Amino acid sequence: MLRSALVLLAVALAPLASAQPATPSGREVVEAWADGWRRAMAGVDRIEAEERAEHTFDGPRRRTTIQIEGRATLGPGRPGRRPRHTRIDGRALDPEDAPRAVGRWVQAFGPAGREVGAPPPLPAALLMNARVGDLRAETYDGQAAWRVDLSAREDRIRAWFTRSASDPRLLAVRVEGERPRGGRIVREVRYARVRGLDLPTESRTTFTVRQRRRLRAYVVTLSASGSYSDFSLR
Repeated sequence: MLRSALVLLAVALAPLASAQPATPSGREVVEAWADGWRRAMAGVDRIEAEERAEHTFDGPRRRTTIQIEGRATLGPGRPGRRPRHTRIDGRALDPEDAPRAVGRWVQAFGPAGREVGAPPPLPAALLMNARVGDLRAETYDGQAAWRVDLSAREDRIRAWFTRSASDPRLLAVRVEGERPRGGRIVREVRYARVRGLDLPTESRTTFTVRQRRRLRAYVVTLSASGSYSDFSLR
């Protein structure tokens, strides 16, 4: 009688088990997202957004803070910006002088300054050419998500997607990477869906650079935070 009851229970539960969706692989999630990105990007040549950013250069002698408000170009291609208001350590700059003054600070730190100083790249540049690794079921900001681990050159990437089999949305990306001469970068970006594209709404980057001057070794920390809104796709 016990065996009969177990058989009936297994038969009753079989439809429920078959109805559970299969867990996708990390590659399947990334490829589904990439397919949706390509479709949404058709006919889009330029993506712009309102930007409010703050850059900090923290060295052995002083700390400099640059605040920028304006219009940023996120891509395709290299990110750029057209600032309307710029302040360095609280001092307002003339709009015509601002790009040159900010550029001097960025160039002073070479590749590190350029990487931290630019607006965040579009996620396709991070994910589409990366090697895809493991997938895990997690929650991100209270939402059920797939976390996919990826790698690209010297960078380790974690990307969080919504749990959709056909049209996953990108929620966030975290990038950690080593750079020459002991440099290290950590970048975290959050995204929102705009006309089928997952575009950055918040970005935070920290870059530590080891430098030596005469007989003294020290660490310089470059950081940037930015918020992005009012997107324009053309």
